[in-house]
Amino acid sequence: MDKEDQLLLRRLLDLADASYGRNIPVYTDFLNLHEQTVFLSAMPQFSHVRVLLDGGYEGAERKIVCFLPVYMEEAGRESLPIVPVGVSSSAGKFSVPCTHRDYLGSVLSLGIERSQIGDILTGDRHAFVLCKEHMADFLMENLTSVRKNPVVCKRASFSDLEGQVSFKELSGSVASVRLDSLVALMLGGSRSAAASCIRAERVFLNGGLCTSLTAVPKEGDVISVRGAGKFIYDGVQASTKKGRLMVRIRKYS
Repeated sequence: MDKEDQLLLRRLLDLADASYGRNIPVYTDFLNLHEQTVFLSAMPQFSHVRVLLDGGYEGAERKIVCFLPVYMEEAGRESLPIVPVGVSSSAGKFSVPCTHRDYLGSVLSLGIERSQIGDILTGDRHAFVLCKEHMADFLMENLTSVRKNPVVCKRASFSDLEGQVSFKELSGSVASVRLDSLVALMLGGSRSAAASCIRAERVFLNGGLCTSLTAVPKEGDVISVRGAGKFIYDGVQASTKKGRLMVRIRKYS
């Protein structure tokens, strides 16, 4: 664990101790996959508090940790300081298509720190931005355009996020269902390039850092590749006469 990770762990432990000592819920900012890995690897050190890790919807990548005194009932999603903000274009049919990067860039250009923003779910002429509760009003008042589109922002609910996650289906043949083979298929590259990606600590399996080339994901596992997206491994669908395995993967879009 490097110095930066040690500092992160120390901050998390301080928050847990504050929850324990003051008997109140305490929350982190949004943690990225690497930060979640640091937290999860040190779970025994948080045995004095109850822990909830959630990002506002099933399959969220960026998540908040909630620390609770052990005697308190486990908090639900609705109790977390996460607010979904709906962002919709008011340009109608003249709207310019926007990507995740467009929405994120517009939000960060307001001076909001990345740790205050969770996932951004994009759709046709709209998006949902998950943010820390204290940032919601500021975001709704100040986000007036994305790319060239004038936008209107309003507070949404977690139920509004249902059905917003879409997938692009990928399929292909692999020699084995080792992680390096699957990542190569996901990236459309070679196994050596996939191996380099894994060794560079860019690959996460179910939210935890995975540096083993020979790890064998199970059906339904989520594989995230930093800078390339997030995927669900749907397992082996068939085998070829040459002994290769036909697998299906869904990419979050």
